[in-house]
Amino acid sequence: MSNILTIPTTILFLAILSLSSACNVDDQKALLAIKNSFPANTLPTWNASKDCCSWDFVQCGSDTGRVVSLQFWGDASTPPSVLNGSIPESVGDLPFLETLKFTGSPGLVGTIPPQLAKLTRLRSLSITNSGISGPIPSFLPQLASLEVLQLSSNKLFGPIPPAIGSLANLSTLDLSSNQLTGSIPSTLHSALLYLSGNKLTGSIPPSFANFSSFSIVHLENNQLTGDASPFFGRTKTISNIVLFNNKLSFDLSGVEYPEETLEYVDMSHNRIYGSISEQILQAASILYFDVSYNQLCGKIPGGGKFAQYQGAKYFAHNKCLCGPPLQACM
Repeated sequence: MSNILTIPTTILFLAILSLSSACNVDDQKALLAIKNSFPANTLPTWNASKDCCSWDFVQCGSDTGRVVSLQFWGDASTPPSVLNGSIPESVGDLPFLETLKFTGSPGLVGTIPPQLAKLTRLRSLSITNSGISGPIPSFLPQLASLEVLQLSSNKLFGPIPPAIGSLANLSTLDLSSNQLTGSIPSTLHSALLYLSGNKLTGSIPPSFANFSSFSIVHLENNQLTGDASPFFGRTKTISNIVLFNNKLSFDLSGVEYPEETLEYVDMSHNRIYGSISEQILQAASILYFDVSYNQLCGKIPGGGKFAQYQGAKYFAHNKCLCGPPLQACM
């Protein structure tokens, strides 16, 4: 008798499980609209006769069947993922979406559609290595759940909207390798900040000295001027500071270095003057320190890991630095 009861119960459980994982009808409609926005033969696995949760680049919630992730990735070696055209407005009709990614599609052009503002559950937005152009959208601060914003290696231009700093949960901001202009907003606070390879000007906001959130900062290959010391500090927890190839000009003599976390510093090809403080010897984690092509003078601190890992090229082409690994001080 127990076996007779067990079989129907198992079948019923499997049926319920199957229903819960099936793609939502409205989400399938939105996905088919996305497919139809691209040229024919794009996204060949997106077939209306199959559960859309099984389609390439689509992931659904196991308990809801709603589309939570849409990640288009690839390069020329993976043609199905290379998209040509603009980002479809119908992407905004996937209300449960948490992750949206377009990468490796240089044929993706146009601007970022304002319909994405409807994706209020979005936690990660990545549009990289594409032909997308225009300004950074003003609607982005409306995506209050956003934790990762990556818009690198596109053709975006104009200023960085200060309102991006209002995204309280944002931990990664990557706007590198675009054509952005203007100054760095003082509101930015993400732990990982990548703004390299743009045309940014002005100085680094002095208020950054009060922020403890920065962990990795890349500002290289811009036209920044003035003082970079706000990123430094004996008790800061930053690990990477990359500032090379700018027009930074400040006295390095009084700069103090994080003692527990600092690993990588590149301030080469700037106009930095003064000397290197002996306090850098207390930076226990330091592995790389490049201040070449500046206007520094004085004796290079020696001892500990700092001396162990540094070579002459990292101090070359300064005004009058001396001591190992350069020539002896007079």
